[in-house]
Amino acid sequence: MQSFLKQHPLPLSSSVERQKGSSTMQTNPTTPKIELQPEHEQKLLQKAAAVVVGTATRTNPAEIALEGLEEMVINGAFVSLKRQGQLRSCCGNFGQPLPLGQALHQAAIRAAKDDPRFPPISPSEISQLDLEVWLLSDLELVEEQGLDRLKAVTVGLHGLQIRADGRSGLLLPGVPLDHGWNAEEFLNQTCIKAGLPPTAWKDPGTTLLRYQGVSCGAKLAEMLTAPVENAATQILGGREFAQYLQYVQSTIEALMHGQVPSYYCPQVSDANIQGVALLLQHSETEDELVLSKWALKQSFPMQSTVFSMCQQLAQIIVRQNLRPGEFQVKLVLATDPALHGTVEGIQLTDFDSRNRSLFVFEGQKAGWFFDRDQSASDIISRAHQAVGLMQPEAAQVASMAVQTAASRFEIVNRPRAELGTEIRPTGVAGTFYPADAGSVNAELDELFDGDAEPQTWAAAMVPHAGWKYSGRIAADVLKRIKLPSTIIVIGPKHTREGVEWAVAPHKVWQLPNGNLNADLDLARRLAEEIPGLELDAAAHRNEHAIEVELPLIQRLAPEAHVVGIAIGGGNLQRCDEFAAGLARVIGELKEPPLLLISSDMNHFATDAENRRLDQMALEKMDALDPDGLLETVREHHISMCGVLPAVIVMKALQKMGKLSQVEQVGYATSGDVTGDRSRVVGYAGLLIN
Repeated sequence: MQSFLKQHPLPLSSSVERQKGSSTMQTNPTTPKIELQPEHEQKLLQKAAAVVVGTATRTNPAEIALEGLEEMVINGAFVSLKRQGQLRSCCGNFGQPLPLGQALHQAAIRAAKDDPRFPPISPSEISQLDLEVWLLSDLELVEEQGLDRLKAVTVGLHGLQIRADGRSGLLLPGVPLDHGWNAEEFLNQTCIKAGLPPTAWKDPGTTLLRYQGVSCGAKLAEMLTAPVENAATQILGGREFAQYLQYVQSTIEALMHGQVPSYYCPQVSDANIQGVALLLQHSETEDELVLSKWALKQSFPMQSTVFSMCQQLAQIIVRQNLRPGEFQVKLVLATDPALHGTVEGIQLTDFDSRNRSLFVFEGQKAGWFFDRDQSASDIISRAHQAVGLMQPEAAQVASMAVQTAASRFEIVNRPRAELGTEIRPTGVAGTFYPADAGSVNAELDELFDGDAEPQTWAAAMVPHAGWKYSGRIAADVLKRIKLPSTIIVIGPKHTREGVEWAVAPHKVWQLPNGNLNADLDLARRLAEEIPGLELDAAAHRNEHAIEVELPLIQRLAPEAHVVGIAIGGGNLQRCDEFAAGLARVIGELKEPPLLLISSDMNHFATDAENRRLDQMALEKMDALDPDGLLETVREHHISMCGVLPAVIVMKALQKMGKLSQVEQVGYATSGDVTGDRSRVVGYAGLLIN
């Protein structure tokens, strides 16, 4: 990559139009051409490495002279750190001309501790990190518009900045090379970095700027002049820790008896920490109750946090009617967070389970694990099962240094399934559709206007936006179906409530125009047969994807039984497992149910772009290709919220030998209703046999 960039001189005399809100992004056409010799690269890397390590270890960095480069004015400098090819941190400055030495020093400090996406660099990570230094040219406005912008971007030569709607995103020239992106994907990803729709770069209102850069890279540890001690400093000395544990126990006992304890342990200095836990162990049963708090990206004061937890624990002990001597409290303190990649691709060769603990994160699920006597791989295996990971290739792993007298602990935070009530109350009546029976029936009369000859279909797909946007398409689909006695509606999970894959555990769906029966026995059978699917009311409490379809079903088939399933995250393998279980259950039923996919199409592109993206997804469905559907949606960043339910249903039909035909009933966008074509959502209705 470096040699490629050096073959292309950096046009540092280019100019750019000043954009609204871009006062911090200035250009300077007088900055000199950047040309790096091998000895220059070595000095740059050594200086960046010294500052990163000094910042991470809180020591004075070694003095590295840049000689003639120190005062050279440059337009931007970035320092990037990676672990096992995955970005660990990347920070810098751009658009404010600075002397190279100053710009590099600031970028290295920020990369070590201030990247808001990641925790600060831990000394324990230094031996595993790769270092890159980037020096950047002036910004250049790309005059081309629309698809012509593809020709204006050379992968490996240009870096990009996107600006639109008050948002801005920048990616370095090396990013597309690291990920194997072409120019189009590079533009898409820059938009995503800015928080914009992926194809916003095509819009005439989007400003695209490019720049060039030279880079050099090496293993971070190889650029250091002296070895680094990577063991984290203990939060408290051994004697202090023992005194503090005694304070915790005496504070809890005082609170149990209504006494006023000291809010602060004077024998122990306060500290900022990233993790703390109190472990309450019953002396006879060995049952354990845990109170914990952790935060990888920010610290919190130890003493005030621990005192607050002592108050909570004392209340719990009183409620459980425990007496002194019947329980034991252990203290865990943690600091020095480090990142280790994903569960599936993790390498923990330097991990010491005697003094570091592991964290595993996936969506709303997280676990904190420590065992002095187990290997890192054994701890990860236990974490995989305890947290209930669904996508180990995406689940993240971190670690922290711990100080505790406990030999092991396991703390798992994950949504707990709730059985709820027999009747599921309406959650979105009055927002997505009317809340009173008269208005509901009046709108249904309009939506179902016109006749259709119902036929037998194995499955269908309907949109789930507000009725004024997509109700007509949903009605046109449903009135074409000879509805069976049982309907399984599978839609995406839009809220953070409840478990990841949830089947509604209710007996009745409450609706303004008349209730619908559920089928709790069938819901239980599905939960038993499908790995990862749980009976859970919380996930359905405020979920609209299923509810908006129910009044339409009630109008056409008031005696039908409806099972609702909300799907969160997943991958192709998990979808296949779900489909296999679903096919087995359906094969045991006397009458096959209708499988109803609830899904909108792409969100928030222009009308023309939305239709183009939606057509790509619909073509895969028309081709009866669920694997291709998921690949296309993800490759082209199509925000089809119900793509996983669609893949599951199509795969289940394949397994039953019933997937042979897809008929499109209708398609529209929100722009057809609002008249605003600049930012729309797509809606499609399909019949499937």
